[in-house]
Amino acid sequence: MNYRPDIDGLRAVAVLGVLLFHFSIGPFPGGFTGVDIFFVISGYLITKLIVEDVEQGRFSFKRFYVRRMRRLFPALLFTLLCSLVAAALIFPPEQMTGFGASLAASVFSGSNILFWTEHGYFDVSSHLKPLLHTWSLGVEEQFYLVWPFGLVWLLRSGRKAAMAALALVFIASLGANLAMEPYQSTLFYLSPFRFFEFAIGAGLVFVPAARSNAAMEGALLAGLAMIAYAYRDFTEATLFPSYPALVPTVGAALVIWGGQARWSGLLLRNKATASVGLTSYSLYLAHWPLLVFWQYGRAEPLAPHESVALLILTFAIAWAMYVFVERPFRERNAAGYLILPRVYMRGAVVVALAVSAIGLQVLASHGWLWRLGDRGEFIAEFVRGGDRRVDAQYGGSGCRTPCSTSTENRKPDVIFIGDSHSRQYYRGAKEALAGLKVDFYAFPSCQFFSLEYTRDYAGYPDPVLYDGNCREARKQAFDGIRNAPDALIVLGEYWYPVRMLSEVGKAPWAVTTPEAYYRFVGAEVSRLQQSFGGRQMVVLGSVPTSGGIGSPLSCFGNLYRVDPGCLEQPISNPAISKRAEINDLLAENLSPAVTFVDPFDALCAGKECEVMNDGPLYSDDTHLSGLGAKKVMAEVAMTIKHKLAVHGARGSRHVTQ
Repeated sequence: MNYRPDIDGLRAVAVLGVLLFHFSIGPFPGGFTGVDIFFVISGYLITKLIVEDVEQGRFSFKRFYVRRMRRLFPALLFTLLCSLVAAALIFPPEQMTGFGASLAASVFSGSNILFWTEHGYFDVSSHLKPLLHTWSLGVEEQFYLVWPFGLVWLLRSGRKAAMAALALVFIASLGANLAMEPYQSTLFYLSPFRFFEFAIGAGLVFVPAARSNAAMEGALLAGLAMIAYAYRDFTEATLFPSYPALVPTVGAALVIWGGQARWSGLLLRNKATASVGLTSYSLYLAHWPLLVFWQYGRAEPLAPHESVALLILTFAIAWAMYVFVERPFRERNAAGYLILPRVYMRGAVVVALAVSAIGLQVLASHGWLWRLGDRGEFIAEFVRGGDRRVDAQYGGSGCRTPCSTSTENRKPDVIFIGDSHSRQYYRGAKEALAGLKVDFYAFPSCQFFSLEYTRDYAGYPDPVLYDGNCREARKQAFDGIRNAPDALIVLGEYWYPVRMLSEVGKAPWAVTTPEAYYRFVGAEVSRLQQSFGGRQMVVLGSVPTSGGIGSPLSCFGNLYRVDPGCLEQPISNPAISKRAEINDLLAENLSPAVTFVDPFDALCAGKECEVMNDGPLYSDDTHLSGLGAKKVMAEVAMTIKHKLAVHGARGSRHVTQ
């Protein structure tokens, strides 16, 4: 095809949006939509290439895929190997294990599926995944595996058949987005929900060229305005991809259609912009691992000067990758490719298998524990299986609520309700309350302390999904309590102020001050208790947290030094002292008819709070591990058993003092 510098200019616009968004430079919260612009460009170029070759009788699947491999694989492999070295030098076993899985998946274009099974793109944990950005390559390469075969077959019946198929792909893919709106991670990562973006670019091939410069000028400027709007006004909370993705993608299509405009086209065709576009693939590959490893090493948010420095460094690395890695495998001289296609493909397959095998070995070995020496043996006890491994995991593992600690067919003695910080006590309850039937009803980030008010999820990831599931979990919990009139209620939450919505039409409860919020909570807990006949209720305060170190086991697995903070944290740590203050406010505002239990009493002594005690007490920054749950529940169980015994609850005969 004839080279079009304006398309390289559009690539520059796309990659700069992504870089500015990730490096937090400038007011571009929607810069992540630059990836969608790349999908439109790929749909256009690949379709145009195939259509021209088929119509001229020279298309070859072998040649097509060899060219794709030459275009994508060398720079990707270089990025993967450099990331492997960096991860091996600085990542503790926990992060290294996840890296191994993503390394193996990235080689074979499956990383988007892997990341879909884990967490959302905008989650905090995403900043510990150096290969997260390869999700888009997975989507693109999956498109390459499907569309060429379909297009070649369709073109046997002419262009109209291909156009009709593209229209169906567009409608089906966009329609699936609208039907699956609550499942944001699914829409974001899986390729069928992105195919409508490729279809927009592919459809351009069948659109007649502009007949006047004025039309091209107007299309290009309108397209750039749409892209600018998406960059400036979209945020992480924007429903995406779905219909909002039409703004940057249709904008990109307009830019391609009008890209050869005489005057405004100079914005894209100039040498500086086109040069950035030429290196856009290497820029995209290099920027994210660099950012992740830098942030992990610093353990602090990027300062503005660091963002600018990393951006400059990204450009330097990308230029070197383009010159020394990309071009040698892509360009031909008069004699043809320097490396013959057959030799190249065989070598690529061997290297791909080798890199994938390394990733799988890292995964199977739990993150190369041998790097830690003696500490590796200690950590191995918690990651290689058995009870120790389960003890290191989230204390609620094994409980998919509603769940119970007993299989007996009888009413429960105790019912735990709340968010994930209630479910975290599941493993502790199984041990400390053995002989009692304890049921759990919980849903993450869901408030259970009020019958009337529910959480306002506006601005929350997957707001529709969370709101619906939270309401269903609350209904199950309250129905379960009504059906077990003798059961003691235990309410646990990660207590923090959130905006609450009334289900009976009253004004929302907007947080004004912490004091006012916890007075509101105390009053709502009293109403909740009274609605259930004034039965016995225990409220659990928030746990101290691990003080911002993440998982203590991961902290203990740091390669070069063990910070004392991996073992215990001072109560004066802001993350911990804030929770202590909240627990005090909560205790002050609860009715005397409600028993308050503070987990700080089990986890803290004097001025220090434990985070490791014969193993990790937390599975992450805020949730207790199995060990932590057992430690806290050992004390909570005494309160529960005492209340059951004193008040003669139905399950008191099961209590062992």
